[in-house]
Amino acid sequence: MSAAAWCEVEAPAKLNLFLEVLARRTDGYHELDTLMLAVDLCDRLRARRTSDGGVSLRVSGEQATADIPSDARNLAVRAALEALALARECGAAARDDGVELELEKRIPSQAGLGGASSDAAAALRAVELALAWKASDVQADQLLAALGSDTVFFRHAATLGMARCTGRGERIEAVGPLPPVRAALLVTPDFGAATPLVYRALENPLRWAGERRTLESCFTSETSGAEATDGAWRPFNRLEEAACRALPRLDTWRNVLQASSEGRFCLSGSGSSFFALLDNLDLAQRLRTRVVSALQSAGLAPRGLWVVRPMRLGR
Repeated sequence: MSAAAWCEVEAPAKLNLFLEVLARRTDGYHELDTLMLAVDLCDRLRARRTSDGGVSLRVSGEQATADIPSDARNLAVRAALEALALARECGAAARDDGVELELEKRIPSQAGLGGASSDAAAALRAVELALAWKASDVQADQLLAALGSDTVFFRHAATLGMARCTGRGERIEAVGPLPPVRAALLVTPDFGAATPLVYRALENPLRWAGERRTLESCFTSETSGAEATDGAWRPFNRLEEAACRALPRLDTWRNVLQASSEGRFCLSGSGSSFFALLDNLDLAQRLRTRVVSALQSAGLAPRGLWVVRPMRLGR
């Protein structure tokens, strides 16, 4: 019997163009209002059907750090296990059907870029392809929402590219016409930011309830004249100050990046990555050159530094 064919799925990173924290929920999570954009920095997940009834994972790649597990602690493995169980319930898989996964990590961990959540959404899609089966939209969203807050976005990023996410991040809605995002410079420091640590450093949301930011405050028709940013966008992240309090080293990185870019860098998610939006790729490359020089002068070495563009994967 010939070996099953491999299928491949890309798992994009995300940027939070807007992130406001609304309130703490009874389940310990926080209510969020955030706008997420999928970009073309991607992990790659390969999968093929096996006959051992389980899920195995091999992790490789330039961002395959020691904190990324290859067992059921990895969201991709958990998503694949749940997808297999669902496929069996639907009669699309037998008890001895399994999946072999190979994950090439290009998105750094604990970086505010959603790598683990994106891998989970990719794993669900990979199992569907390997089994020649497809979960319903309701089944897929429920399965992913149970695994993590950003996972549902990454499933819909395939068609939306950008979406507004509320609840703890699992409720997704398409957004109306917004100013285009053309390019971004993405910088990840040489350390990660643990999400629980950042949220513990967050001040009570009630304190800023009167100054709560809205999505509409993040874009304007006025241009700033600054070379290194898309003049229509002013990204905002409520978690940025908390992250810098929790991780003082992060504030050092922020100061260097802001000084090199006329103050246009913004934290993504709970960190540790910062990004600046650009009008075009040429400007992105020019800012990249300045940032590399500034970081070297400060003795700072990033885990990654990329020029990225918005991404719509399609199906």
